[in-house]
Amino acid sequence: MRIKFSLKLAFRHFYISIVVACITAFFIFKFIYPWPTDNILGVWRIYSILLVVDVVSGPLLTLVVASPHKSRRELIIDISAIAMIQSLALVYGLYTLYVSRPVAFVFEQDRVVVVARNEILEENSEKSDSSKLDKWGVRWFNSRIDGNGVDKLKSLEFSLQGVSPAMRPETWSAWDWNDAKLQSTLRPLMSMSADQKEKLSALRGGVYMGKDEMVYLPMVSSKNLEWIAVFDKNGVWLDALPVDGFLR
Repeated sequence: MRIKFSLKLAFRHFYISIVVACITAFFIFKFIYPWPTDNILGVWRIYSILLVVDVVSGPLLTLVVASPHKSRRELIIDISAIAMIQSLALVYGLYTLYVSRPVAFVFEQDRVVVVARNEILEENSEKSDSSKLDKWGVRWFNSRIDGNGVDKLKSLEFSLQGVSPAMRPETWSAWDWNDAKLQSTLRPLMSMSADQKEKLSALRGGVYMGKDEMVYLPMVSSKNLEWIAVFDKNGVWLDALPVDGFLR
C-alpha cells in the first residue's frame, strides 16, 4: 500500500516537474541562449545538471516522504517543502544562467568572439556604457585597440589575464561590415581544406558549398574554439557551423 501510494504521488510530481522543465528549456534556449550560443557556450551541459537536480530529486524525495499513514495536512506540508526547495534551486539555476548569458558577437582581430555577460570587464563606466547591451538577445560589435603604445601594452596585460579586447566594451564600436580589418580577414568558404569541406557537406552548411560569394570567420568563445560564422558578400549572417575555422 505504501509503495503504491508513494509511486502515484511521485509520478504526479515527476510529470509536473517535466512540464516545468520543458517550459524552462523553451525560455532558456529561445531568449537567454539563442542558437548557436547554446552550443558555443556549452550551456546544454549546465542545463542537464540543473535538469537532473530539479526534475529527479523532487519526485525521489516525494517517493521517500509520501505515506498513506500521514494526514492530508502532513502530506501537503512535506510536498510543499520539497516543491519550495525545487523552486529555489530552479530560480538559482536560472539566475546563474542569466548572468552568464551571451550579450555580444564581437569582431576581434581575425575572429568573432561570443562574449558572455559575466566575462565583460567594465573599465570605465563612461566608455563602457552597459546601454550598449540588450537585456535579451545578442548584438554585433567591432573591437579596436587604439594605435598608441600605451593602449597596446594595456591590452596585452589584460590578455595575459585572460581578458581579450572583445571582453572590454570600451574597445567596442558599431558593427561595420566594411571595416578594412574585417574585410582583410574574411575567408572564402571554398578555400577550406578537403577535411573541412567534407565536414561541411555533412552539415546543413553543405548548401553553401560551390557558392564563391560565401565567406566565413572563425567564431569562438571561452568554452569553444571550433565554430565558424558564415556570411554572404553583403555581410548578412547566414549561419554558424561547428567547424574549426583556423585550419588551413
